Amino acid sequence: MIIRNSARAVIIVNNKLLVTKMNNRGIFYLLPGGGQNTGEILTETLERECEEELQYQVKVNELLFVRESFDDDETQRVEFIFQCTLVNKVENYAPVFDAMQCGIEWLNIDELSLLPLYPEEIRCQIQQFYKKKQIKTYHGTKDIQFR
Repeated sequence: MIIRNSARAVIIVNNKLLVTKMNNRGIFYLLPGGGQNTGEILTETLERECEEELQYQVKVNELLFVRESFDDDETQRVEFIFQCTLVNKVENYAPVFDAMQCGIEWLNIDELSLLPLYPEEIRCQIQQFYKKKQIKTYHGTKDIQFR
């Protein structure tokens, strides 16, 4: 069994959530971020991934959620989802997109439950966080999930 840590960002500005836009037999959205490299702490992972995917430097703030799932029978994924703040646009830097990434987009917070944002169980929690309401910190499932 391989355990794969990753870090993801919740970046909200003016009632909009910044996401990566993906295309794999249809458009869907993911929180920016990705897998932790050997020797990195999670905040470094998230800073690197946001520069690569968004072309923004971010300030990593509080840990909001921990999500645990299985990519397949061999890989357990543990995602640490942090609230982040945009700091600077990275100029003269070509984005390093993942294979399915086709851009970035700002989604209206009020419409998250209607949009293909994954993981699904985080949609409502992000809305609750934005409205300063109680949130569920841990999300775990034994079912193999779309990441």
